[in-house]
Amino acid sequence: MINLDPREFKDLIYGQFARISKALSSPKRFELLDYLSQGPKTVEKLSKETKMSVANTSKHLQSLLEAKLVKFSKDKNFVYYSLADDNVVEVIHSIRNVAEMRFTDITHWRKDYIGKNEKIKIVELKDILQEIQDGKAVLIDVRAEEEYENQHIEGAMSIPIQNIEEHISSLPKDKKIIAYCRGPYCIFATQAVEILNSLGYDAYRIEEGVNEWKQSEYIH
Repeated sequence: MINLDPREFKDLIYGQFARISKALSSPKRFELLDYLSQGPKTVEKLSKETKMSVANTSKHLQSLLEAKLVKFSKDKNFVYYSLADDNVVEVIHSIRNVAEMRFTDITHWRKDYIGKNEKIKIVELKDILQEIQDGKAVLIDVRAEEEYENQHIEGAMSIPIQNIEEHISSLPKDKKIIAYCRGPYCIFATQAVEILNSLGYDAYRIEEGVNEWKQSEYIH
C-alpha cells in the first residue's frame, strides 16, 4: 500500500494520464498510430508511409512504446510494430471525433480533399450493406493486400489501389462498385472511384474503414 497524501495521489495519477497525452502530442505519432490501426507494419514501411527517415520513425515509435500504446515483435531481420490493443483504436477515434466537433474546418477540409468538393459519390455502409449482401453491389477494399489480410469488412474483395487497373476487368459494369480504404481521411477510395467512374462504372466510396465497421452496430 502506498503512503500518499491527497495532493501527492492526484499528482501521481494525473501524471500517468498525462503520459498518454504527451505521447500523442506529435502529429507524426498520431499518424503512426492511425497507420498501425490497419495492422502490423515494419519501421521501414512506416517510414515510407509518413515520409520520415527510419531514425525519426524509430524515435517516435519509442515514445509510443514508452507510453504503452504500441508493442513490437521480431521476425527474422524485421521488427514489426502494432497497436497495444483495440483500446488504442478507440482513443484515436475519440480524439478525432472531439477534434471534428471543436474544429469545424476539419470537416470542410475532408469534404474538399476526400470528397473532391462533392464530386465523389459517397454512401454510408449501413445504407448500402443490404445491396452488397444481395449481390447488387460489389464492395472493394483498395488498401494494401497485407492490410486486407489482417482484417477487412465482411464480403469485400481486395483490389489494392496501386493494382486497380489490372483488376478492373473482374468488376461487373451492371452493379454498383463500392470502394473503401483506411477510413474517412484516406484518399485511396476516392482515387479508385475516380478511375472507375472514368471507365464507365457506377462507383461510390464509403467513409468507413474496417475499424469503423468493427465498432458499428451492423457488424456480424
